Amino acid sequence: MRKNKSLEDIKLSLSLKIDRFFSKLVYRKSLDIITIVFFILVIIGPIINIFSTIFLNIPAINHDVFNDELLGNLQWFNILKSLGYSFTIASIAVGIDIIIAFPISIILTRYNFRGKKFLDALVDLPMAVPTSALGFSVLLFWAVFGIEPGFSLILFGHIVFTFPYIVRNMKIVLEKTSTLYEDAALTLGASGFTVFRTITLPLMKEGLIAGAILSFTRSLGETGATIILSGLIETAPIMIVGFRRQLELPSASLLAGILIAISILLLFSIKIFTRKAGFPIKSVWPRIERFLSHKCLRYLRDILAILMLLSIILLPAFYILTQIIGEDWITELFLGQDYKWAYLYISIIYSIEIGALAVVINLLFGIPFAFIITKRKWGKVITFLDTILDIPIAIPSAALGFATFLFWGPAGLGLFQSGFYMILFVHIAFTFPYMVRPIIGVLETSDKGVEEAARTLGASNLTVFRRITLPNIKQGIIAGCIMVFTRSLGETGATIVVMGNIRTVPVLIVDWVESNAYASAIFASVVVIIISAILIFALRVVTKRRAM
Repeated sequence: MRKNKSLEDIKLSLSLKIDRFFSKLVYRKSLDIITIVFFILVIIGPIINIFSTIFLNIPAINHDVFNDELLGNLQWFNILKSLGYSFTIASIAVGIDIIIAFPISIILTRYNFRGKKFLDALVDLPMAVPTSALGFSVLLFWAVFGIEPGFSLILFGHIVFTFPYIVRNMKIVLEKTSTLYEDAALTLGASGFTVFRTITLPLMKEGLIAGAILSFTRSLGETGATIILSGLIETAPIMIVGFRRQLELPSASLLAGILIAISILLLFSIKIFTRKAGFPIKSVWPRIERFLSHKCLRYLRDILAILMLLSIILLPAFYILTQIIGEDWITELFLGQDYKWAYLYISIIYSIEIGALAVVINLLFGIPFAFIITKRKWGKVITFLDTILDIPIAIPSAALGFATFLFWGPAGLGLFQSGFYMILFVHIAFTFPYMVRPIIGVLETSDKGVEEAARTLGASNLTVFRRITLPNIKQGIIAGCIMVFTRSLGETGATIVVMGNIRTVPVLIVDWVESNAYASAIFASVVVIIISAILIFALRVVTKRRAM
C-alpha cells in the first residue's frame, strides 16, 4: 500500500513539475505564435493570395475576359450573367425562407406540443446533409410534378438548404429572450399582432439579419446541389468549377475574387446592420392589428407555415428516403460489372479520413485560438481576429477551394498537387470556425473563479488547464468535433475544385447523377443522410447537456 502510494506521489509530483515547466511565459507565447501562423497560412493566406493573383495577372485577365481575339468580352458577359443568376436565386430563396421562418421560429420557441423536439431536429437536419444529396432529393421530388432542371429547380433546392440558417438564428435570439415584455404587453391589453410587431420583431432583428446574410452567402456559393439541379443554367460557383477544369486560371481568379469580396462585405455588414437597422414600431393601428390577432387567423397562419415547411422544405429534402424501396440499387450497385460498390466504399473511406483529420488538426489549433480570443488582452487585434474567424463560413466553398489550390498548388507555393492533401487543407479552412465557436461560447460563460482560486493556491497554468478548464469545455469540444466532421462530410463545391482523382461521397453522388446512375446515387445519398442524422442528433444531445 505504502509503495503504491509512494509511486502515485512520485507520478503526481513529476506531472506537476512538467506542468510548471511548460507553463512558462515563453511556451505560452510560442503556442500563440504557432496558432496565429497556422490561422494565417491555412485560412487567411489563400484568401489574400487570390487578390494578389488578380492584381499580378491583370494583363492576362484583361485579354481572356475582356479582349479575346475571337470572343471579345463574351466571357465577361457570361460572368455577369452567372452572377446575376446567383444573386437573383439567393435573393428570392432568402425572401421565401424568411416568410416561412417567422412563424416556424415562433412555433418552435413559444409553443409546447408533442413532437416539438423531433420537428426542431428535422428543421436543422438539412444544414448537416451534403447538398449533393439534398439536391438529388429535390430533383426526384419535383420531377413528380414535371419540373425539370433549370432556374426554378435551383431555387427550390436553395430554399431547402438555406432555410435552417435563418430559423436557427431567429431561434437562438428568441430562446435567449425573456417573454416578460410580451406577457406584460398582453396583460395591458395589446393585441397579439401588436406585441409581435412592436416587441417580438425588434427582439428578432439581430437573428433575422444575421440569418438572412448567412443564408444569402450560403446560397451564393452553393455548388453541389446546383450542379445537379442546374440544367443549362450556370451560376457563379459552377462557372468557377468550369474555369478550373479548363485551366482558365485568370478568369477563375477574377470570378472567385468577386465572390469572396462580396461575401466578406456581407459578413462585415452583419454588425453594422444589426446595430443600425430598425423596424417601424411607433405607429399602432388598433382595429387592423386586433383583427389580425384573431385566433382563427393565428391558427391559419400556423397551419400554412407548417404546410409550407413540409411541402417546400422537409418533403423535398428527404423524399429520397422513399426511393430506397426496391431492388434497383442492389442490381446497379452490387451486381454490375463496373464495381460501383467499390467506388462507394473507397469514397466513404476518403470522406471519413478527411473528416477525421480535419477534426484532429482543427482541435489542436482551435483550442489555443479560442483561448487567444477569450483570454488575451490584445485590444483591437482580438476584435479583428474574432471578426475574420467567420470569413470561411461566409465565403463560397468553390471560391475558397480555388483560392486554396492557387496558394498551395503548382501556381503558388507548389507544395501540393490536387488530391487528398489539397482536399484536407481546404476542409480544414472552412471547418475551422465550426470548431472554435463552440469552445469560445463555453469559455465565455464558464466560471473563472475556480481557475483563479487554483492559481492562488499555487497551481500552474497548465495544471489549471488540464484539471479544471479542459473538463469544463468538454461539451464545447465535442460539439465542435461533431460540427467539423459533419460539415466536412457534406462538402462538395470546394472538393470538386481541388480533388484530382480523389472522390468523396458527395462528389461521387454528383458523378452518378450526371451519368444517370440514379439507383446508386439514391443509395449513397441515403447513407450520408443517415450518418448526418445520427451526427446532428448527437450534437443536439451534447448541446442540451451543455445548456443544463
